[in-house]
Amino acid sequence: MFSEYARRPGSGISGWDGRLARPNSGRDARTTRTGGRDARATRTGGRDARATRRLVCRFSLLLCVLAAVNGCARVDAQPQIDRSADLVEQRLGTRPAWSAPWDDAAPPWDAQSVLEIDAAIGLALRNNRELRAELEMIAQADADLVQAGLLTNPSLNFMMMFVPGGGKTMLRSAGFPSQALQDLWLIPSREQAARSELQQAVLRVADRAIEIATRVRKLHVRLQFGQAAVELVRQNMALVDQSVRLLQTRYSAGQATQVELNLMELRALRLRSELSAEQAELRALKREMLMLLGLAGAADVWQVLPLAGAELTLLPDDEAALWARAADERLDLQAADWRMRAAEDRLEMEKLAALPDLTLGFTFERAPARRAPVNRLGARVANAAAQGLVNGIEGGMPFPEVRPIVNEPREIKWTLGPMIDVELPIFDQNQAQVAKAASECRQRAAELEARVQEMILGVRQALLAAQQAGEQARLYRDEIAPAVQRNIDLAQESFAAGRESLAVYLQAQEDLIMARRKTLEYERDAIIWRAELLRQIGGGELEPGPRPSSEPRPQGSGS
Repeated sequence: MFSEYARRPGSGISGWDGRLARPNSGRDARTTRTGGRDARATRTGGRDARATRRLVCRFSLLLCVLAAVNGCARVDAQPQIDRSADLVEQRLGTRPAWSAPWDDAAPPWDAQSVLEIDAAIGLALRNNRELRAELEMIAQADADLVQAGLLTNPSLNFMMMFVPGGGKTMLRSAGFPSQALQDLWLIPSREQAARSELQQAVLRVADRAIEIATRVRKLHVRLQFGQAAVELVRQNMALVDQSVRLLQTRYSAGQATQVELNLMELRALRLRSELSAEQAELRALKREMLMLLGLAGAADVWQVLPLAGAELTLLPDDEAALWARAADERLDLQAADWRMRAAEDRLEMEKLAALPDLTLGFTFERAPARRAPVNRLGARVANAAAQGLVNGIEGGMPFPEVRPIVNEPREIKWTLGPMIDVELPIFDQNQAQVAKAASECRQRAAELEARVQEMILGVRQALLAAQQAGEQARLYRDEIAPAVQRNIDLAQESFAAGRESLAVYLQAQEDLIMARRKTLEYERDAIIWRAELLRQIGGGELEPGPRPSSEPRPQGSGS
């Protein structure tokens, strides 16, 4: 009976097969049709998901390739430092031992032995702290060049929105990193500007090295002449001591007065004071040299090679030729020119930066989904008991209903597409930065012209001073000093014989001391100004000028 009732249409129990079943077969049919549609949707969603995964994999592979290529950039400033060292070697004949980072090995000089000029220049180029700081500018400029060629890092965002009542959350993201495209037209101009700055840094460091080498050379000459000045004062003291002994003999014989003896002894005391001053100045020069060598705390007991004889070569007279050579050879002028080019490159970059920023990427979105059906056994039994109670209240058969396990698919929608982010240049068209870059171009051009003017003045002044010092040194060495020496010999002989007064003898002695000192000073100045002239024209050597005519040139005349 129960089975027949169960098989009856409209009995409330459809298709009884020995187990508890769901009533209302029409609803089951609709559920079956809906399940078919869900299955088809699931298959379609699966195909879309596979296509999405393929697209994601391809784009990710492209990003990995770009990251690998862009990540191969290396920062190595040593080749650029070697270029600067080559320029120094071409102009000085001495190659600096430079490295980055700086080599802190012990210097090859012990600060006690004799210091030669070549060793001093090499040590200064290797150990000078100012030059060490300048050398780091090359490393910084090289790093800026590498940085200028790098793409901007892509950006990635992710957003989650929770569904009220539970279920799949809504996801929204730029699923692939978005990339700014303005680098495509900005990188060439950025690289060109950074390359110009790097070239300027290389030239600036080389010029700074030549400047320091010139300072060392001039200071070495001053040290040589300082040592010679100390010896000269000692010679003058020996001459005065000889005169004091002679005057003491005459004083004992009653042929000289106490006043005359006191005058001679005072002269000896003044020479002792002069000797002390010369020694103090010599020590100060040594300490300045130690600072240039990067050894400011070392002792000053060392010596330089004694002066073998000043070489007073003739200098060229053609100032225009020297200007032209300086314009071609001066590294600071070349550095200023590259600095102006860098400003021009930055101007072009700012003009390109006025274009709107453009960012390209891909975005995806997953729509929210309802809560999944509950398929746990305890939950299904409880649902069946509750449904039976409801059926009994409504007048139906109060049989419990246990729903079968049904994996009803949930439709999850994914959307994927490109994303473009474009700047709207409404308020800022970069006109201020363009105007600033244009002003910088004019500033760098004016600085270059000012440096050219300084170069011309420096060449003219150094040439004039070197020529004047050379003429004076030759005059004192070849004419005045021999005449004064003959006069002191005659005055000393006449004074000893009583034919000349003490005043005449003292004047002759003063002339000899002054002539010796002036000869030494002019020879020193001639060598120093020659070194400065070489610095002003960019290094190298000077072609000897024409021999002077027999007619003396007026003092203070130029070329």
